Amino acid sequence: MTLNQIISDIRNIATSGSNPVEFRIDDNQIAFWIDEVRSVLISQAITKRPNILNDTWLQPIDCLALQQVDKSECCSVEIGCMILKTVLEIPDTVDNNADNLIIRVEDNMGNIISRSNNFESKYSQHTKYTKQKAKWIYKNNHIYILDNDFLSSINVVGIWERPKDLSNFVTCDGTTCFSSNSEYPCSLKMATTITDMVLKTKIYPFIQLPRDISNDSANTFPKPNTQGL
Repeated sequence: MTLNQIISDIRNIATSGSNPVEFRIDDNQIAFWIDEVRSVLISQAITKRPNILNDTWLQPIDCLALQQVDKSECCSVEIGCMILKTVLEIPDTVDNNADNLIIRVEDNMGNIISRSNNFESKYSQHTKYTKQKAKWIYKNNHIYILDNDFLSSINVVGIWERPKDLSNFVTCDGTTCFSSNSEYPCSLKMATTITDMVLKTKIYPFIQLPRDISNDSANTFPKPNTQGL
């Protein structure tokens, strides 16, 4: 099911029945509510079962370009050592009250890159008996690649808070990573729950309250707010 199909489903249900009401809520506002409810549902599911992972939640960002920066930008090391950093900022992931939900990082050949942290990166350079392999760190909305100077891009898979944020990225063949006609990252069961919750907590309160603010009997609604509750 696509985002446009979920929006259409919500709109059709809201305007059906014995006393249908025409309302003017922008699709972008409905899409924002859909993303908001999805994020809450996933966060709640992970809080209850930390090891749960549903493939339908995942979205890839392919061919994420890298650039060289000084390692001191992300790690506690001497200035003058260069590492790789994503050119573009990484979208926010769903909040799970612990860590970000970047699930996998791969090189451009599909090989898994292990995750590291600032403590490990600080002392790994002094571990002479450990073979150095590429690792990644997330900091300041970017991914940094350690111990590999030859990568030009990486592939990243995550559970993103706003799936539509991926419309700002393109795949290796030049197509957008997400559009309103892409498969929305949730199961059909979750899509049904999202629809019910958006109708109950967002749409119906608009319908039940008088909204003829322009005094033209047209049920004109205020300008949508996409900045939060």
